[in-house]
Amino acid sequence: MTYLISTSFFFVHFSVPPMLWIPHQLVGVPLNYNITLECFTEAHPTSLNYWTREDGHMIHDSRKYRTESTVGMPIYKTHMRLHIFNIQQSDYGTYKCVAKNPRGETDGAIRIYSKYGP
Repeated sequence: MTYLISTSFFFVHFSVPPMLWIPHQLVGVPLNYNITLECFTEAHPTSLNYWTREDGHMIHDSRKYRTESTVGMPIYKTHMRLHIFNIQQSDYGTYKCVAKNPRGETDGAIRIYSKYGP
């Protein structure tokens, strides 16, 4: 009796537009406090991720803001954070996390509002 064993290898290439989710879409914070906003994305190929204010201006690292992106496991997942320091009246409003790749673009909004006391 003769057995024929055949093996084949193949690679599956997939691409999906970015998806995101936001754990807290409405956040109260008192004046002069610090806050961290979070956004989670999934995309393949990996997305370009960034934060904007409601007027569409991109947020860059400064004394006021610090951005972080941590690639997860599997690598198509990313955890985005926006740290806002010393909240002032002008900081209240809507912030957006944005994810773009060749398959599409999406964004999610987080609104921070004035909260009195801790």
